[in-house]
Amino acid sequence: MSDVDKLVKEKVVPLRRKIVDALARKHPEMLAAVNQYFANRDNRVGLQVVENGKVIGDYTLHLEGAYISEVETGKLDSAISHPFGVIKPYIIMEKSALEKMLEDEQRIVDNPFGAIQEYLPETTIKFL
Repeated sequence: MSDVDKLVKEKVVPLRRKIVDALARKHPEMLAAVNQYFANRDNRVGLQVVENGKVIGDYTLHLEGAYISEVETGKLDSAISHPFGVIKPYIIMEKSALEKMLEDEQRIVDNPFGAIQEYLPETTIKFL
């Protein structure tokens, strides 16, 4: 397993779980709605990690509600089902931004909506 795979699977995914758990405590009705909306569907989001613009890792994140249930390495295979069909989003992030997010873990968990804005300039969303 590469260092980028370990970063995503062992650090970024657990951080996301902590963020979702914190949101569930602070806004239970919002998370209940999200979980209900995405329940019993095969939803996946892609994550592409880049370093200085060069792709160093592709991941497919399988979702169960708002939580990541599985991570596949080496491919982007996204599909989010919604009432009007399927969209195939993937997120592109610099490795350094992911590492910075991990350093800011407590601040992000405490205030996800406020803290995450700092990382938006280093995040790109595209569609397959």
